[in-house]
Amino acid sequence: MKRIFYFTGHRMSILHWSGKQFSGACSFEPDSDGYAKFEQYLQSSAKIATKLLVDVIEEDFRIESAPHVYGKDRAAVIERMIDRYYRASRQFTYSEIIARDKHGRKDNRVLLGAITNPDLIQPWLDIIEKCDVPLSGIWTLPLVSKQILPMLGAKKGPVLLVSQQVNSNLRQTFFRDGKMITSRQSVINLDASDISRLGEYAKPEVERTINFLRSQDLIRGDEVLHVHILAADEQIDSIRAMFTSTDREQVSIHRIRELEEKSGFKGYNSKFADGLFAWACLNLMQVGGHYGKRHEKNRYFYTLLAGGLYAASIALLVTGLLLTESYISDAIEHNKASELLVEQEKEYRQVYKNKFEAYEEVFANASVMNSAVDLARQIRQHSKVSPLDLMIAFSRIIDRAKLEDITIDSISWQPEQVSEVKGKKQPLVSEPDVISKDRLRHVAVIEGRLAISADNYSASVDRIQDIIDALMDDERIEQAEAIKMPVEVRSEKKFTAESGIKPDRDRRSNGGFSLRVIMKGVDDA
Repeated sequence: MKRIFYFTGHRMSILHWSGKQFSGACSFEPDSDGYAKFEQYLQSSAKIATKLLVDVIEEDFRIESAPHVYGKDRAAVIERMIDRYYRASRQFTYSEIIARDKHGRKDNRVLLGAITNPDLIQPWLDIIEKCDVPLSGIWTLPLVSKQILPMLGAKKGPVLLVSQQVNSNLRQTFFRDGKMITSRQSVINLDASDISRLGEYAKPEVERTINFLRSQDLIRGDEVLHVHILAADEQIDSIRAMFTSTDREQVSIHRIRELEEKSGFKGYNSKFADGLFAWACLNLMQVGGHYGKRHEKNRYFYTLLAGGLYAASIALLVTGLLLTESYISDAIEHNKASELLVEQEKEYRQVYKNKFEAYEEVFANASVMNSAVDLARQIRQHSKVSPLDLMIAFSRIIDRAKLEDITIDSISWQPEQVSEVKGKKQPLVSEPDVISKDRLRHVAVIEGRLAISADNYSASVDRIQDIIDALMDDERIEQAEAIKMPVEVRSEKKFTAESGIKPDRDRRSNGGFSLRVIMKGVDDA
C-alpha cells in the first residue's frame, strides 16, 4: 500500500493506492476535531514513509539574477536572497538555478519559492512528527506539475498549464522548455455541485496571467504561447466556447480521465486533477522534496537506513549459514574419520585379545600395537576440537544469556595446543600436533555490533562487560577479553562540543566490537 498527504491550504486529505489502483481517501478539517481525528488516524495506521503534497494560494515564486559562482559562494548568494524575501518562511523555501543569461555577465537565473504563511501547514506537521510518521519530504504542486508536460507534448517553448484541484481555485503554472518560471493560484466562485461553467470563470483569470507574462517579457512578442487546460468531461464544452486559438496563443484541452489512463492508475473518481498530480508526486524518484526542515525528514532517512541494515543482516545471515554448512560438513568428515579410527581400534583390540594376548611374553613387540591404539585415541580426542564444537557451545551461551541486541558479523577460529608446566597452561607457538598428548583448546575472535548508539560510551562499555560476564559464566570459557570497543576513546579521536564542529564519522562502524575468547577442549570441560 502507498499513500500521500495532500494539503490544499484548508483541509488535509490522505489518498491511498494499492499498486496502480486507487483504494480510497479521507479528509480532515483544520479545527480541533479535525486535528484530533488526523492524529487518531496516524496512531492507528501503519508507520509507512509518506510524501506531503501542498497546493496553497499562500505560495510565492520569483526569478532572480545571481553571479555565476560555485560551491559555498553560490550557496551564500542564494541564502542572502532567501533571507531578503522569505525570512519569515525560512524552513519552507526552495531554490533552483534554471538558466543562465546569454549576455553581459552571464549571471545565473535562480527560481526562488516559498510558502508565505507557514502557520497554515505547521499544525499538521506537528501532528505527523508527534505520531512518528516517517515524512519523506514536502512537495509543491506547481513544481510537480512539470511531470505532466511530457504527456501533453509540451516540453519545449513557453507553456501555460491550467488546472483545477478544488472547485474554488484555479492553478496556472508557466514553463519554458520544461523549467517552471512562475505559478499562481486564483480564487474562482465555481459551484461545487455544477462545475460545467469552468470556461467563463477561467477565461478572465487566464487572460490576466498571459498579460502579466508578456508585460514582464517572460514571453517574447513574436512567440506563440501554448495554453494547456486540464478539464473534466462536463467542462469541455464550456472551455471550448470561451477559449480559442489565435496567432499568439495555441489552446489545447485535455480530458483528465484520459491523462489518468496514460499515467497508469485507475479508480480515482474526483471531478478535478488532484489525483493526477498526487500520482505524479507519489512516483517521483527525488529524495527530500522541495520544502521542510532537515529534522522533519530524519525518521524517513532512519527508515531507509533500517531497511538497508535489514537487507544487510539477511545477507550476513545467508553468508553465516553457508559458512556454518561448510564447517558442519568438515565436522562430519572429522566425525566419520573418528568413527573409523574407533572401529579400527576395536578391531585391533579384538585381534590382540583373540590371537596375541596369550602369547604376550613371546611377542616382545606387542607394546608397539598398544602405542598405535593410544595414538588412534589421541587423534580422535583432538578431532573433537573443531569449529562445530565452538559454534554449538557459543550458540548455547548466547541463547542462555539472552543477548538479543547484538549482531555477530564474523567468528575467526583456530585451535591452540597447550602444555601444562607446574599446573599452569603454556600455549605452544608451533602448529598443533594431532599426535601429541598436549591438550587442544579453541581460540576465537568474535566480531559484531551492538544496537546501542555509538555515541553512548557508558552504555556500550557496560554492554560489552555484560557479554564478557556471560561468556565467563560458562565452565568451558577460560578467558574472554575485548579487543575493540564500540566507541573509540583514544585522545586523538575525541572531539569537544564547544568547538561547534561534529566529526564526520563512518556510521557503518557504529557499535562494532571485537572479543577474543579462549574455550576449553571437549574433555577439558
